[in-house]
Amino acid sequence: MTSAAVLAGALVAGAWARRDYRAWRALGQGGLPPTPWGWVCVTALRGVALLPAPSRSQEGPPSEEVENLPRRAAPRPTVAPHPVPHRVVDQQAPDELVVGLQRHLEDLARRPPLQMATSRWERHHAALWWGSTDEIAHVHPVDGSCHVVLPPADLDTVQERGWGVVHPLAGRGGLPRSYTLLFPPRDVTEAGHVAAVLRAAAEAFPGPRS
Repeated sequence: MTSAAVLAGALVAGAWARRDYRAWRALGQGGLPPTPWGWVCVTALRGVALLPAPSRSQEGPPSEEVENLPRRAAPRPTVAPHPVPHRVVDQQAPDELVVGLQRHLEDLARRPPLQMATSRWERHHAALWWGSTDEIAHVHPVDGSCHVVLPPADLDTVQERGWGVVHPLAGRGGLPRSYTLLFPPRDVTEAGHVAAVLRAAAEAFPGPRS
């Protein structure tokens, strides 16, 4: 390979890295520091996310609330390629719906042993926990999407009906195998369906998460 080809390759790689770093920073706060080193770490994790996903159990039917979910109207949002933070890049929820989902988690936390505490995985905002050991769900203020730990049957139904996708790192690095991204609601009706999934997840704890 000639020195000119090496230089051209380095310039292309550098331009891609600058664009990707800016796009990653635009996703907002997550579990990694918003620094060049954080971007290097998440770039390595993108390779891990391409590996075959760990298997999940399929015990039991979906919960009643998830079984009654309608199919989410197309189109589905575009999920950013970065696994941390795991966000969408379009169809962000209106601010009032984001606030409403957060209040829904806070209302659920009024039922012991549920409580609100800082997210173990996001590290920057409050999440719904089962006691002090298991994080159930949190809302992302930047786009209105949510992460939630679902029973396997609920996860399958949520994905099949277009309401979310399993996290690309689920089952790795301490993330539960059914760690799921729920898409942001676009209107009040969709917010009600997302809230139903969150409520079903809270009611299912402690339950199978493998």
